[in-house]
Formats: sequence, C-alpha cells, structure tokens
Amino acid sequence: MFYKIKMIRMITRYFCLFVFLAFSLPSSSQSEAESALPFDPKIDGLKLTELVSGYEAIKAINKLHGMPIRIRRGFIAHYEAKQHKATIWVSEAHSEDLADKQIRIMISKMKSSKRSPFHHYNASDFRKTKVIGFHGMGQIHYVFRINKWVYWISANEEHIDKLLGHLCKIS
Repeated sequence: MFYKIKMIRMITRYFCLFVFLAFSLPSSSQSEAESALPFDPKIDGLKLTELVSGYEAIKAINKLHGMPIRIRRGFIAHYEAKQHKATIWVSEAHSEDLADKQIRIMISKMKSSKRSPFHHYNASDFRKTKVIGFHGMGQIHYVFRINKWVYWISANEEHIDKLLGHLCKIS
C-alpha cells in the first residue's frame, strides 16, 4: 500500500513537471521565426504564405548553391499577390567580407554556366546598396548585401522594386 501511494505521488510530480514545461518553454512558431527575420515580413501588396527558417532553410539554401556554404542563419519567405509570387532568400554570413565573397562567387558561377536560366545581368546602386539584377525563370532577381545578410529576391516586374525598397529601408 505504501509503495502504491509513493508511486502515485511520483507519477503526479512528473506529470505536473511535464505540464509546467509544456506550457512554459518557448515553442517554435511562425511568429517566432518572423521576429528573428532581418527584415519586416509585412510588405504592402504581398501576402506572406510560407516562412522557412532554421535547419530547413539552411538545408534549402545549401541545396540552391549545390554545396554547403558558411552561414549562421537563413530564411526563405514566400509571398503571393493575386497571381504573382515573390520570394526572399536571405542568409547571414559570418562577416561582411564573407557575404561579399559569397555574392561574387555565386554570380560568377551563374554567369559562366551554360545551363544557367539567368541572363541580362546588371549592377546598380540603390540607397547605398550594390544590387546585382538579372532575369530568368519568368521573374526579375536581385542579389545584394545588407551588413552580413545576403539577399536574393525574386518577383515580377510590378513587385521587384517595391520589395527592394522595403528591404533596403532598414539599412
């Protein structure tokens, strides 16, 4: 009898501890991921439909590059507007110099690949940010750096400059 009472008390304690931990520990949610973004995810005229973060984002970014790259964090934000889609790929390099190097290598490999779907490369400055633009896959793409963050944004002609302006206003 004493053993049963002791066992019930122990089970009750563990259950209470489990309930306490379940409600007090932070959960991984989209709003948590949004708060960690290096940009405001609310963009006029675009609806955020999916946000990929953490390990899944890093895995997708590495797959895009065809090899692992040195990054601290990454995010992929998918947006929609009517029948148009926009995407923000962003990764945090370990330094600004490394971020610049990653951009140079990426653009060089894209330009030299005969299988690359991208064309019409051009470089410009937007609010003191060097932007490399190009076309391909039915969209316009911009690659640029803000501090240690490397951005690749893709959208149609109607939304690409609005997206760039939104992201560069924080720099």
